[in-house]
Amino acid sequence: MKYIQKNLKNEPASLKEKRSTPGATFDGCNKDDIRRALLKEQGSLCAYCMQRIDNTLDEKGIPITKIEHYQAKIGDNALQMNYLNMLAVCRGNEGEAKHLQHCDTAKGSDPITVNPMKKDCELQIGYESSGEIFSKNENIHKDLVEVLKLNNQRLVEWRKEAIKTARIAMMGKGKNKTWSEGELRAEIKHWLEVTDGKYEPFCMAAVYYLQQKIARLP
Repeated sequence: MKYIQKNLKNEPASLKEKRSTPGATFDGCNKDDIRRALLKEQGSLCAYCMQRIDNTLDEKGIPITKIEHYQAKIGDNALQMNYLNMLAVCRGNEGEAKHLQHCDTAKGSDPITVNPMKKDCELQIGYESSGEIFSKNENIHKDLVEVLKLNNQRLVEWRKEAIKTARIAMMGKGKNKTWSEGELRAEIKHWLEVTDGKYEPFCMAAVYYLQQKIARLP
């Protein structure tokens, strides 16, 4: 999970206008505008699993990106229209068996304590070399694994691949030597760069791996 810096300056004009219209609801908003704004804000990563998402449609004409309300208070129109409560997320295997679902699709309206809009969320989450996600905080670990179901096998494999890519990149700089802190930090910087407005998918798994390498330096 990557920290998302929310900013009302990123809110689309159409949402501001709709919110000021008496009787307007979220269903009547221009969702395309909202998705574009959220994707730009998030570097085209799902707010929960960090896979690549964009503003395209699937073969059935359904957007592959969903608009998630972090606080899902049904019937609270002000909260539903609040841009600072909105996140862009993947479809999370929507329509498949429940045990295969993840992210917002698995979470539904259940509240969670882990919050990608809080900067310390990155410090609360770790990744095994196997690609599994975890937290030493019991409540956050439950959110990640039981509610958001982020140890879905496909997500685990993708995170494992990101970690492997980071490891191979470092090995290319000297297979038989000890990597310096400077080299490791340079690789971290690479994983946190935005290219064409996009972050690398599952970037924080690779960053965590590299940070652990730094922590083990003599």
